[in-house]
Amino acid sequence: MTNVSVVSRLAPSPTGSLHIGHALSFLLTYGFTRQRGGKLVLRLEDVDVERAAPEHVAQAQFDLEWLGIDWDGAPRLQSERLPELALAATTLERTGHAYACICTRGDLRAL
Repeated sequence: MTNVSVVSRLAPSPTGSLHIGHALSFLLTYGFTRQRGGKLVLRLEDVDVERAAPEHVAQAQFDLEWLGIDWDGAPRLQSERLPELALAATTLERTGHAYACICTRGDLRAL
């Protein structure tokens, strides 16, 4: 049997205050990961440029710490990874493993 190490992530969107549902899911993820000796990554989903704000990033970290949740390594902002993600998407498209969708939102709703 292969020894599989657990890597989990917390991914709050810093668009407002965390709520009880966040707390529950984050505590469950934290407990699951730590029980198994795994690594826990904090990746803040700040790509909603209209609503994400630096003060919400700080508040999310404070709230997690208040809950007793710690994470491994420095928190990462998803927006910092956009060039890396764009390159991966381009590579997938170029190699025929993905394609650009030209559907409008209306097209998708109609499906």
